[in-house]
Amino acid sequence: MTPPAVAAYTEAGVFADGEERVKGWWARSFLNLYPAVTAEPGPPSREWVADFARGFHEVIVEHPGHEADPSGFTKMELERLVRVYRDRYICRICEPFVEYVSIFKNWGRRAGASLSHTHSQLVALPVVPPALLREMEAIGAAARCPYCSLTEREASSNRLIFENEGFILIAPFSSEAPYETWILPKEHISDLEAFEATDIEGLAEVLGEVHRRLDRLLASTPYHLTVQQLPDDRYHLNIRIQPAISTIAGFEKNTGIFINPVSPEEAALQLRRA
Repeated sequence: MTPPAVAAYTEAGVFADGEERVKGWWARSFLNLYPAVTAEPGPPSREWVADFARGFHEVIVEHPGHEADPSGFTKMELERLVRVYRDRYICRICEPFVEYVSIFKNWGRRAGASLSHTHSQLVALPVVPPALLREMEAIGAAARCPYCSLTEREASSNRLIFENEGFILIAPFSSEAPYETWILPKEHISDLEAFEATDIEGLAEVLGEVHRRLDRLLASTPYHLTVQQLPDDRYHLNIRIQPAISTIAGFEKNTGIFINPVSPEEAALQLRRA
């Protein structure tokens, strides 16, 4: 019932659907039936100055099992997922008009997932989002990478939840949502294209830890997962997971200031124990 796969991942390799669908896949990606952007968009409104909604919008099906839960993914399944993210990112960031590739996951209806089968989405855009542009302004004005400084500082703080050789998992001091967590590479890595095999293995391990700990503590609470990256050597890749517990209400919308009833130190303590 889906569009043809642009990439179906199997034990024999990666294939695109033809007249017949590829069988025996462990992950597959296809263009969204209801895309935010398309390769050949219609003209924007003539009333206001607007750009064409040009780009690519893919759905990444992460597992063939309809009841599969990311908190139960094996090490191999998580490594495969990171490889798929990397592969689809490299494919789309190379398109001539693409400036930014958003990879995100909505888990659970409250987090905006319209389908229960576990999946992520990729949206390749012709512009860099304003939030990332503001980050790049701050990074450009800093004496050294702020994320590198953050990683070094939080590695010895009471907001550290888990770490391995290549990554740390923290409850950020600036958490917008209760039990928000960030994954940061210890080395300065800008995007998924720069990942080596050890980076894929290390990130997969941390993803397994955060999914299992959140599931034990919050019992399958819906969440948003976003991969923040840029094909710019100055940027420092980071992954943010925000449980959909609190509601963004009038105060937050009016001010851009977030009220978080759970301190990051308390969240980290509970997640370390989980």
